[in-house]
Parts: sequence; C-alpha cells; structure tokens
Amino acid sequence: MTKQRQLFCVVAAVAAMAVGSGTGWAQGATPAPFNKVTVSADVAKRTLMKAVINADAARAIVDACVEWQKVQPGNVSIAIFVLSPTGQIIDSHQMDGVVPIGAETALMKAKTALYARSSSAAVAQRFNTVDGRLIRLELGKEEGLDYYFVGGGLPIVSDDQLIGAVGVGGGNADEQCAYQAIVKVIGPQPPLVQPQQPAAAPAQGQQR
Repeated sequence: MTKQRQLFCVVAAVAAMAVGSGTGWAQGATPAPFNKVTVSADVAKRTLMKAVINADAARAIVDACVEWQKVQPGNVSIAIFVLSPTGQIIDSHQMDGVVPIGAETALMKAKTALYARSSSAAVAQRFNTVDGRLIRLELGKEEGLDYYFVGGGLPIVSDDQLIGAVGVGGGNADEQCAYQAIVKVIGPQPPLVQPQQPAAAPAQGQQR
C-alpha cells in the first residue's frame, strides 16, 4: 500500500470515528432517529415498553437546558427533571442556587405535561379561572401525577410518540429552556402555546 493510500485510509477512519462519536442527536429540522432516543430492543422486550426515552437522551436534554440557561442574562439557576412516560425520573439536575420550591415545581411541571399530554403552559391557559383550577387540583394524585398551572413543563415527542416529559423550574424562561433543549436533542416538537393577550380595557363610558 502506498503512503498516499495509507494516508487516505487514516483520514477516512478519523472522519468515520468523528461521525460515529458525534452526538447523533437532531440535526436542525431533521429529528434524531426514534431508536436513538428510546430504550433498546432488549430493554423493550424486558419492560414491554419501547416508547421510553433512554438515559443518554435524557442526560443530553438536561445538559442542553443547563447550557442554554447559562448564557441567558440574569445568572438565574434552574432545576430540571426528565421523566419517563409513566412518571419515573430518568435524569435530573439542579444548578447551584436553586431554592427548594424551584426543584419542586420543576418536577410538578413535568408531571403536568405527562398527565395532560401537553405543555403546562397550555394547561394553565385552558383552565384559567379559579373554579376551573380548584376542581382539578387533586386530579391524578393517585397515579403520582397532578396539575400545576405554570409554564415550564413539556412532553417529549419522537415520531409522534410521547417518550417522556421535561420540567424546568426556578428560572425566568423555564419553558424556553425546556423547549430549546428538547429540540436540540430530539428534533422539532409541537409548537408552544402563544401567551394570551390581556383583555382590552373598556372604553370610557362603556359597560363592563
């Protein structure tokens, strides 16, 4: 084998290793493969569940959210939880400085996303009256899930399947942190709900 041929083989091998050792996560609008982000076939055979986020993908989401938060203004710390579709904690992290309520609400937001199959912000918009929320406060408690009417919890969707949920608490842009992390790792997700515009004040002299 000539030296040029040897050099070509070495370069090709290094390139292949770089590709193989890459994240393998989403690439822009191209989602990560379903089998890449869910448990292996062997695990699925043992647990009888395939549509479950795996530990590597969960850790990648946690890391991506923390990285995103670190470059945001205000030096705000967050807590983040990644749950399986049945509510078990797959991974979590708490940055320095998070007060206890930040961690507790992060977990509650993730549970809300699992329970409602939508973002916790969408739940808050849907049930935006005191009465509407009061009658739902105890829902899901027996299953270990419940409603929490604050944004920051998102379902994790891959190939149109719910594979888990993320909850972020303690920050000032919790939903965006969760969303950016899921999109970076998993790929495009259902669009976020738009903030509701406050009702316009009645013109002077009009009846309320």
